[in-house]
Amino acid sequence: MSILLPLYVYPTSGAWDPLYAAAKAHPDVDFTAVINPCSGPCIGSLPDQVYLDEIPKLKTFDNIRTLGYVATNYAGKELSRVLSEIDAYANWPKVTNNTKLRVDGIFFDETPSEYAADKYQYLKVASQAVKNGSRFKDRFVVHNPGLVAPSILNSTTALQKSYINLTDITVVFEEKFEKWLDAPTFDALHTSKVKRSKLAVILHSMPNLSKKVLDYVVEQVEDTADWLFLTDVKVKDEYYHSFSPMFAEVVRSVDAS
Repeated sequence: MSILLPLYVYPTSGAWDPLYAAAKAHPDVDFTAVINPCSGPCIGSLPDQVYLDEIPKLKTFDNIRTLGYVATNYAGKELSRVLSEIDAYANWPKVTNNTKLRVDGIFFDETPSEYAADKYQYLKVASQAVKNGSRFKDRFVVHNPGLVAPSILNSTTALQKSYINLTDITVVFEEKFEKWLDAPTFDALHTSKVKRSKLAVILHSMPNLSKKVLDYVVEQVEDTADWLFLTDVKVKDEYYHSFSPMFAEVVRSVDAS
């Protein structure tokens, strides 16, 4: 099991230290960290010097993969703009003459969940811009629709009539912890026909859990997905802008799983 980390924390001195500490303490846990300096790559310019100094530090850990953040506005953003943002990330090493600024793939946020042929073609072109060639080390693609309907996940044609076959990971559920516990949602996610290795679950607004209960939650998520992120931050729009006090415990539970 692995951590999919929305690393939207501004990298002031020491701000990313919880990730470095976790990656060092748990070398068998893989972290995929999503970098998001300007709600995207700072199109038309580079990230500020704080980011340029900090991002290369991620590359000193073999178990940290980096992805650039690109929102598609549910395939409503002009495709040319999406491709420009992908290009901007791809060009960071060349523009800065620093290979340690090379990201390993792209995290597409706000992707559609219900299948439509035109949106599939849109996302296919965007994914191919990452998958084709050698601009991205791992050519890794993540989609985050926020929710994939259980009817899709439990369909025998899930891979044919969805966008899952375009991705390495799809975030099938991003919500409050209490909503994940809802019986119809919980049961449907656990009977998905899609391989766990292709799926991620992100839960925020976690309650204060004992280690034993946290271990159990991680085990239950693992029955659905091989990728997770849990945070007890409960403030809307701030869920991923800081490391919650439970971060280290979550990593320990993932390592133990």
